Amino acid sequence: METKNLKILLIDNNADNLTSATAAISKAIPGTEIFSAQTGSKGIEQAKAIDPDVILIDISMAEDNALKISSVFKKDKALQLVPILFIIDLETDQKLRIKAIKEGAEAFIFKPIDDTVLITQLKAMAKIKERNMLIETQKDKLESLVQLRTQELKQEIIKFIKSQKELQESNEKFKSYIELSPVGIFVIDRYGRYIEVNQKACQMTGYAEEELLSISISDYLLPEELSRGLADFSKIKEKGFAEGEYRVRKKDGQVKWISFIGTKINDNCIIAYCTDISERKEREQRIEYLSFHDSTTNIYNRAFFEEELSRLDTQQYLPLSYIISDCNGLKMINDTMGHAAGDIILIETAKVLKRNTKKDDILARVGGDEFAILLPKTGHSEAQTIMERIRSECQGTIVDIGHQKLKLTISIGCATKKATTESLSHIMKVAEDFMYKRKLLERDSFHSSLLNSLKKSLFERSQETEEHAERLINLTRMLGKTMGLQASQLDELELLSTMHDIGKLSIDNNILTKPGELTEDEWLDMKKHPGIGYRIAMTSPDLSPIAEYILCHHERWDGKGYPQGLLEESVPLLSRILAVADAYDAMTSDRPYRKALAKEVAITEIVKNSGTQFDPTIVKLFLEVMLVSDSEVPKE
Repeated sequence: METKNLKILLIDNNADNLTSATAAISKAIPGTEIFSAQTGSKGIEQAKAIDPDVILIDISMAEDNALKISSVFKKDKALQLVPILFIIDLETDQKLRIKAIKEGAEAFIFKPIDDTVLITQLKAMAKIKERNMLIETQKDKLESLVQLRTQELKQEIIKFIKSQKELQESNEKFKSYIELSPVGIFVIDRYGRYIEVNQKACQMTGYAEEELLSISISDYLLPEELSRGLADFSKIKEKGFAEGEYRVRKKDGQVKWISFIGTKINDNCIIAYCTDISERKEREQRIEYLSFHDSTTNIYNRAFFEEELSRLDTQQYLPLSYIISDCNGLKMINDTMGHAAGDIILIETAKVLKRNTKKDDILARVGGDEFAILLPKTGHSEAQTIMERIRSECQGTIVDIGHQKLKLTISIGCATKKATTESLSHIMKVAEDFMYKRKLLERDSFHSSLLNSLKKSLFERSQETEEHAERLINLTRMLGKTMGLQASQLDELELLSTMHDIGKLSIDNNILTKPGELTEDEWLDMKKHPGIGYRIAMTSPDLSPIAEYILCHHERWDGKGYPQGLLEESVPLLSRILAVADAYDAMTSDRPYRKALAKEVAITEIVKNSGTQFDPTIVKLFLEVMLVSDSEVPKE
């Protein structure tokens, strides 16, 4: 039997249900003849008249003797072969389903009716009727085949029951998927009230299920988000879909961000899928903040400053003043005390600048050590007053960096754009030129002050005491004079004796003061100090003449020194002189890891390393100097 010739009888006491079921079957199986009845008696009458292939009864008629109707059909000889298919809701009581089976129902179909399931069920029911009739009409002739056919029918029934079980399991699994979904699912009625929610929705809102079902979207959205949320709610009802991102308030008062996708189910109901995107929003806001702010000082960065230059370079903001400043000696501070110390200087400088700017001024870090301020509607006289106030406050600010205290020192300049015909870039250059002139005037005094601070810090942190420096100065000067060095070289040798280990300011204090032998990694760190000292010296006008000597003061005559492995006379002379004097004084002084050696032992060690670690010529001169100063020194 082809399904297009099926005759279906619908029995339901609800006219609307009959109409919707008729439409669903007609759509699913075109060509089907569909008959309907609203009462059991009419249904029985219709069934006897049309001999339907399948009878569909809505189980909601149970209170109207739907099960008795089924019983009548099964007792009527003319109708007992017609399959009965009950239409039920998923929530229908299990006992009622069992009772329906007992009363003769072949199967169930669940609301809302799925086309595929409907076709499958109706075909199965039609086959059952066809085979039942065939068995009845050919019972006598085909009795030998009854057992085989019966077995086949049993198998089909088993398959059918199995498919029903699988369908039920599938529905239960689908429901569990909804409940265990990683997104919050809200079913909302036409008035914006929650009528069904899953567990994730409860977690997101902080409300228990029964609490959520007693509130609406207006209770969950922040007041400032409500108008937009209601607009999207209306959009779903009109167009079937909307999405967005909203701020909401949980039960405990926390404000969170959610993403929202809403779909219309019918005119009275929509379903919304929501995800907590608070962490993503925080990252986005942080990225947006960082894109326009300097991460060290938390003031604006160069990118934002340049945007503001374009915005403020108009008639309405004139006069427009520009202040530029930079931190003096920041590179030296970074090299000697580390970038953390340099960052403290930058932060404290930014604080001073911020205290001296108005709400509408734009303060930004525009370079490594440079800060700029745009002052809209600010004349030159007022800008100069602000500039001097900043300079004065910096000079009075002492920054504590570990054990070292430094005075904030900046160079600063300003200029003012008074007319639209003036170029802002020219005004900025005028301010920068002024700043650099001041920087040149103040450089020597600043570097001298910083150098004294660094020297003091070196003596405090390392084994290089002032007494050690004085002994080195005396010893190297005697050697230098014996070698006939010029006065300028003797001065450089004196400065080298004091500052040769300045690079140790960047070495971990635990390494510098370790009482035992250094590990391989610690030794590698320690060997970096000549290069660090070189970079520091190159930033200071006072130290730059001896920068190369500092770099080479651990080179050896045999080329096995560091950091460059220079050989013999390629090592600068002053570095070779210092190497001998420094080694002698180190051996004859107490160290964390050993007591001082006797002078005789130290001199013997110097002689032993002549031609390998030390320049042999300088060692000979050293012995002469020591013989003059101490008659007990052994001969070479």
